[in-house]
Amino acid sequence: MADRQLANWLDSYLTYTKKQESPEKLHFWVGMSMLSAALKRQVWLDRGYYKLYPNIYVLLVAESARIRKSVAMDIGIELVRKAVPDLYYISGTMTPEGLIKHTNRIKIISNETNKPIIRYDSYILIHADELAELFGYDRQRALKLTMLLTKIYGAQSEHTHTLATEGQILLRNLYPGLLAATDPRNLKVLPEEAVAGLFGRMIFVTARDKREPIAWPQPDDEEHALYEQLKYDLHSVSILQGEIVTTPKARDLFSEWYVDLCKAKIDDPRLEAFHERCHDTALKLAMLLAIATGDELVLTHEHMARGIDYIERQASEFHSVINWAASSIYAQNRAKFIDTLRRQGGVGMRRQMLKVLALPLEDILTLETSLEQEGTLDIRITGKNIIYKLSKEELK
Repeated sequence: MADRQLANWLDSYLTYTKKQESPEKLHFWVGMSMLSAALKRQVWLDRGYYKLYPNIYVLLVAESARIRKSVAMDIGIELVRKAVPDLYYISGTMTPEGLIKHTNRIKIISNETNKPIIRYDSYILIHADELAELFGYDRQRALKLTMLLTKIYGAQSEHTHTLATEGQILLRNLYPGLLAATDPRNLKVLPEEAVAGLFGRMIFVTARDKREPIAWPQPDDEEHALYEQLKYDLHSVSILQGEIVTTPKARDLFSEWYVDLCKAKIDDPRLEAFHERCHDTALKLAMLLAIATGDELVLTHEHMARGIDYIERQASEFHSVINWAASSIYAQNRAKFIDTLRRQGGVGMRRQMLKVLALPLEDILTLETSLEQEGTLDIRITGKNIIYKLSKEELK
């Protein structure tokens, strides 16, 4: 295996993205997602009774257009797809059935004797510019997708899933990764069941302010060269295989922290899902931090300390997000109303929305009034037509 060109892949990625307006915090977590995706279930940590794989679900949460969430994700996605050509990537709207079919793949490879070997690969990177697009607005579909993502998060060697049209499908060697973004208000498209299951497995990244304005961002020759090094090293990451080992000092630190974690009293029952599995998430992050620094597959005290620190910061982020995600019929209708107008360039008519949303007139009137009062919607009457226009801020 060729030597790495960079001392720390993550630090170099942050250097490469420093001229883009999104906060460094976003670029850090996009970078972590790219490292995770590149590993493709080939590296693990022995947890005694199971293997822990460093797949992660990351959700960037901020108001639309405020901190350039999509741009930050696109930089990382483009890089990992160039560096790891065989990475299986899926984006946009999907159904649970569609995700199952994309995930369930057979690869035929050759060994030293040139005899074909069948290998089942179910690693996949799921990307969504907007969470509402991924889950849609049908509650049953959103619930099924939520349950599926929750169940396969453990990167099981085998998982049986039942499809109504095709019966049971056996998925092997799972390794799902998720990188998505959303406006806080669109968290409400998720069913309430997500708080207990899927949310406890997610890393939330909240932010409000971008960097200083950069009118003409343009990488120079030095940054172009750094990009090539990032791509080269990320490809090196993609061919790593084997078990990550922890140093004695790292194990002692985790043991001490874990005992204290188990003694902690949780006053908000909604935090239980996060609290009960955050120890494994801390280990996943420590694994990725170790991978960022080299190919040795050794997790040190420093990596463990940073992984634990990131998880402890997650508690406040998690609390904010579950408050935003408090579900209601109005909130789901609101998100669907706005998204429908966005798809039409921000303009529509009441009679059309009545048909598309299949809502009673009273519900449409409630949405009109509240959205107009908050400045999201402008309403004009032209003859017999009621015309809607989304605000410029909502369209950005």
